[in-house]
Amino acid sequence: MAKLRLVKVVVQPVFVLDDGETIAEVPVEQPIHIPAAEWPIYSSERFPREVAAWQARIDSEAPER
Repeated sequence: MAKLRLVKVVVQPVFVLDDGETIAEVPVEQPIHIPAAEWPIYSSERFPREVAAWQARIDSEAPER
């Protein structure tokens, strides 16, 4: 009997910048290919860490009000 096996997950995040008045999509150039063995760590640790780093970069580039 054939077994279904996960080989990889292709992630194409879609983000927007929301300043409270406008929403602008942030382009993500290429999908990210995650080997199946790395998926649990990617989804629970690496991706949230990357999103936090992106947000910190955006915050640091924001003009002072």
